[in-house]
Amino acid sequence: MQISSTIMLLLLSFGLSTGTHAEQPPAERKIGGDFSLTKHDGSSFHLTDIRGKVGLIFFGFTHCPDVCPNTLMEIQRLLISLQEQQDQLQVLFISVDPKRDTPEKLDSYVNYFNKDMIGLTGDEEALQAVLSQYHAKVSYQGDLTGDAYQVEHNANLFLLDRAGQVASIILPRTPFTVLQQQVRKLIAADH
Repeated sequence: MQISSTIMLLLLSFGLSTGTHAEQPPAERKIGGDFSLTKHDGSSFHLTDIRGKVGLIFFGFTHCPDVCPNTLMEIQRLLISLQEQQDQLQVLFISVDPKRDTPEKLDSYVNYFNKDMIGLTGDEEALQAVLSQYHAKVSYQGDLTGDAYQVEHNANLFLLDRAGQVASIILPRTPFTVLQQQVRKLIAADH
């Protein structure tokens, strides 16, 4: 019995929970909040611009070889599954690589996945403020003076209610049905 308790404690301490794929934001620390960035069409964007819609934020970058395109394909699958409710969800793709991800590059990238997705970028200061607000982790490896550097980031999805507050955080590798259920539940609750 003590071995089982020790193993369970170790698993939980390493974040390997058994079955939870979405979590409520911790009450002791605020996650999220309004921000201003530049849209993929070059115009200004404020989170308050989508008030009245459920929001889904994903932090990524256009040079991402696997996690970002796979996640965005799952988001596209989600949007298709919502059918007539699709217009009640606004997806925001926030670039963590402002050096390479210009508005023009983001425009092409997000439109490849979904024409209604909003790609966002900004200067380093604005981006760092948003990353801090959402407790999103990003690190850069390699020579940052060129274009051959690597970017590592967490792949959480932040689900926002219609007031722009973080309602839940969808963890990587969450089954599609759980993501779909969380979004549908929030759309229904706030409608």
